[in-house]
Amino acid sequence: MSNNEHDNENNEEKIQVEGIIENNKVFVEDQEGINEFYEQSYIGIIEEKNNKTILVLEPVEVLLLHERQRILLWENNDKTKDLYNFEGLLSHFSQYDEFLWQKYIIYMDLRRRGYIVRSGFGGGIDFMVYKRGADFRKDTAKYLIYPVFEGSPIQLRDLDRNSRVALGSRKELIVATVDRLSRPIYYQVKKFEILNKDIEGDSKSYGR
Repeated sequence: MSNNEHDNENNEEKIQVEGIIENNKVFVEDQEGINEFYEQSYIGIIEEKNNKTILVLEPVEVLLLHERQRILLWENNDKTKDLYNFEGLLSHFSQYDEFLWQKYIIYMDLRRRGYIVRSGFGGGIDFMVYKRGADFRKDTAKYLIYPVFEGSPIQLRDLDRNSRVALGSRKELIVATVDRLSRPIYYQVKKFEILNKDIEGDSKSYGR
């Protein structure tokens, strides 16, 4: 998917969908919303709950949809109370992840580049990234994104484990961070050799 196609997708999205917050997840039951968000924008995962098909959204996905004015969420899921604004949602979900804002910056940067980004993998790997034009239901991810931030130093044993996971699954492990100007930076990891890498471009040696 090219950046232009991604921009067109954003322009075509119009509906607003109600969601229900449960701790660090949001559930969407509206079938039109499920079709548009999951099938067209590759956001969320499908689950069955109380004999209903629902869409389960991760915090970064909720923030994206709210920023696009696509989802409506009320405090305590009570429509007599105020709708959440972006800052309110960020504060709510940050209770469960202190680095949510930095992860959102990375998530948004990858999506703006036209990549398909899926949440969740385990072991500190927060995102799976698919090449442009891929079908995440059939194709395999190309990159595994391992966010590391100031105040949460990287552990070599975790790096070793995740590099082995990436190697075993034929994916590239990318360590992602955010600098003081809120700019995402990516480092490709291969057998403990860390390369400064633009995810779209060539790599150059950074250190060992």
